[in-house]
Amino acid sequence: MTTPSFRVIAFSGSLRTGSSNTALVRLAQRIAPPELQIEWIDWVDQLPWMNPDLEEHPPETLLRWWQTLRECDALIVGMPEYNWNPTPLAKNALDWATRPPDDRAIADTVVAFLGSGGRGGTAKAQENLSVILGYMGATMVVDPPVQLSFVADKVDADGSTDDQSIIDAVAAKLAAVVTALHERAARHEAEALDS
Repeated sequence: MTTPSFRVIAFSGSLRTGSSNTALVRLAQRIAPPELQIEWIDWVDQLPWMNPDLEEHPPETLLRWWQTLRECDALIVGMPEYNWNPTPLAKNALDWATRPPDDRAIADTVVAFLGSGGRGGTAKAQENLSVILGYMGATMVVDPPVQLSFVADKVDADGSTDDQSIIDAVAAKLAAVVTALHERAARHEAEALDS
């Protein structure tokens, strides 16, 4: 029996060169199981600032973002935290992901965060966004959390690391994403049979 393949998109909420959050997403790409085809999205910084007025005539980058979300099965975000909040870049991309209100692009998408920061490990930002996106119809993979502290010097920009604890944390999150995707596929199959 062929193992199903899921399309996953990923971006980092950090613009900083050498960001450990970007590195965690790169690590996820390196160690992803065969079921997950993780595509790096490097253009979320080109999205316009959130403004519902733009929805009447959406710019090309916004249409592209919505289409990309609708065509993927899951989204992985490297989630920095500034002052207990997600970065403006991440929040803007995810706010647009919840639009338009009658056809939310992120609805039914499996979403997972990978976070690296100070003592809190970006827990506050992840918690806040998980509540919002879950309410908007996303399937949040909260556990096991990846909320790492002070790992900037332990993961290279390309995602390579010798720290097995970091590898294990990201691998466990990816395994949870796979489980959520299989559950989503089973739910879709059951719904199709009932219709």
